[in-house]
Amino acid sequence: MTDRLAGWYLALYPEKCSYTAQAVRIPMKDGIDLAADHYQPTNMPDSSEQAPLLLIQTCYGRGEAMAIFNARLYAARGYQVLFVSSRGTFGSAGRFDPGRDEQSVSRDIVKWMRAQPWYPGSFATAGASYLGYAQWALLHDPPEDCVAAVIPTGLHDLSRQSWGTGSLLLQRIKWSDLIVHQEDPSVGFLARLWSLATTTRSDGLKKVLEGLPLLDNVKGYFAGRAPWIEDMMTRSDLDDPYWAPTQHEIALERVNIPILLFNGWNDLYSRQVQTFDAYRRLKERGCDVGLTVGSWGHVETSGMKTLPSILSFLDSYVARSQVPDPLLARIFVTGAQEWREMASWPPATVPLTAYLHGDGTLGPRGPSEDIATSSFTYNPADPTPTVEPRTDDNGILAKRKDILVYDNSPLETDLEVMGQPVINLEHSSDIPFVDIVVRLSELDPITGASHSITEVCQALDPNRAAAPLRLELCDCAHRFRKGMSIRLTVAGGSSPMYARNLGMEGNRVLGSTFRPSRHTISYSEGLSYLTLPISEEYRD
Repeated sequence: MTDRLAGWYLALYPEKCSYTAQAVRIPMKDGIDLAADHYQPTNMPDSSEQAPLLLIQTCYGRGEAMAIFNARLYAARGYQVLFVSSRGTFGSAGRFDPGRDEQSVSRDIVKWMRAQPWYPGSFATAGASYLGYAQWALLHDPPEDCVAAVIPTGLHDLSRQSWGTGSLLLQRIKWSDLIVHQEDPSVGFLARLWSLATTTRSDGLKKVLEGLPLLDNVKGYFAGRAPWIEDMMTRSDLDDPYWAPTQHEIALERVNIPILLFNGWNDLYSRQVQTFDAYRRLKERGCDVGLTVGSWGHVETSGMKTLPSILSFLDSYVARSQVPDPLLARIFVTGAQEWREMASWPPATVPLTAYLHGDGTLGPRGPSEDIATSSFTYNPADPTPTVEPRTDDNGILAKRKDILVYDNSPLETDLEVMGQPVINLEHSSDIPFVDIVVRLSELDPITGASHSITEVCQALDPNRAAAPLRLELCDCAHRFRKGMSIRLTVAGGSSPMYARNLGMEGNRVLGSTFRPSRHTISYSEGLSYLTLPISEEYRD
C-alpha cells in the first residue's frame, strides 16, 4: 500500500508486478563484505527472461524511506534492483571514507553481480546526490555491460565540491554531521537530511562554525567520529594526492552510453556547476545525453519531481519497452515560469553588456565617471551572509555596508538570460588574501524585493597579477520581466556557505586571527562590466 501511495503521489504509471527483497552480502577484494538488498520482480507477464537490472549504491541506508524511492518503486515496475550500502554504513563492513573507495568498490560489486544467476547480462545505474557520485566513480572505467545511467544532482569530483572555489564549502561539515549521526537511535535522519538539502544554516553547528581556529572547533565537535574531517578541511590544493580517488572527470571522456542528468535552480549544490560541466563535455563528444533542470531544490531534483522522467528513460534505454524519445535539454525558465525543450543547452544567445557605474547604476557605457571608484570593507568578525537561491536578498543585505549594489533602470521589455553570465571587474584590495562574491538578482523597483538568480564565489590568488578579474557565474535561465530591474551585487564573502577568508596567509581553517580587507572597484577605464547571454529566440 505504501508503494502504491508513493507512486500515486509522484504521478508514476501503475505498478506492473509484485516483488521480493532478499538480503545479500557482497564480498570485496580486501576481505570485507557489503550489505545489500536484491529486489526481484515477480508475477511478470513475460517471465522467460531475467528482468532488467539497476545498480544503486547509497551511504544513507536501505530503510523504508530510502528503499521506496531507490528500489521498491522500480521493482514494482519490472526492474531488478541491487541496493547496496557503502562501506562502513548500515551493516556494510569496513570504514566509511567519503568518496575515496567508491571506484574500487563499484568494480567489486559488478564482478560479483555478473556471477549471480539472476544477472541479465547488462545493467544500468541510478541514484541522486552521493548516489550519483557513486555512479561517476563506476564510470571512471566504464564497464562494457553498463548500458545507461541516470544521475540527478550528482557530482563527479568531490575535491571541486569541497575546495573548488578556493574556499571550503561548509556544507561538507554539515553533511559529515549527518553521516556520523545517521545510525544513532532517534536521530531524526530524514529531518537532518531535509535540513542539509534545503538550507546552509545549522543551529546545532552555528557556534562550531563561528569559532577559531575552525579546524580545532570542528575536530572537538566530532570527537573522532568523522576521521576524514581533518584531511577534507586542510587539503585545499586540488592536486593533492589525497583527492585523486575522488576525482572522476575522466569519466566524461570515457563513457559512451545514454545518460540523463538532472539539476535544480534552487539546489544549493547546483552552484558547484558540475552537472552543467558534465552535460557540456558529453554533448561536445557527441554522447547521447539529456539534461533536465527545474525550479527545484535538492530533494525535488533527487526524485520527488523527477521520477516519472527517470522511469521513462529507463523504460526506453534499459527495459526497451518503449521507443525512446530524443534526449533533449528540458529547462524551466524562471520569471517566465515555463518549460522549454531545446536540442542542447545553452541555446543560441547574443551578448548584452552592462557597465558598472560609480553611482550604483548598471547600464550602457557613458562618459568618464564623476565617481572613479567604489569601496567596501569585508570584516571576518561580521561576515557577509549567504543568500540562498530565489530568496529576497534585499531583506538580508539591505542594511549592510560590506557590499556594492548596482541596478539598471526598469526594463522596457522582457529580457531572457540563458546560460552563464560573465563579470569583469577592475578590482583591487589592500591585502592579497580576499574572496569575491558576485550575485545577479531581479529587483522589483516598487516593492524593493530582490531575488537572487545566480552567483559566483571565488578566493582570489594572493599572487595574482594586476589585471581585471573575469569570473563566470553559474548557469541560469531567467526572464527579467518588463518593469523589473537587473541587480548586481559585489561582496567579500558568503557565510555560512563558505569558510570565512580571515585575511591572513595560510589555510583559513587553521587561523586564529583575522583582519578586515578593503575592496575597491574602478570604473574610469570601462573595465568593470557584466555580460549577459540573451536568448535570441525568446527575447521580446
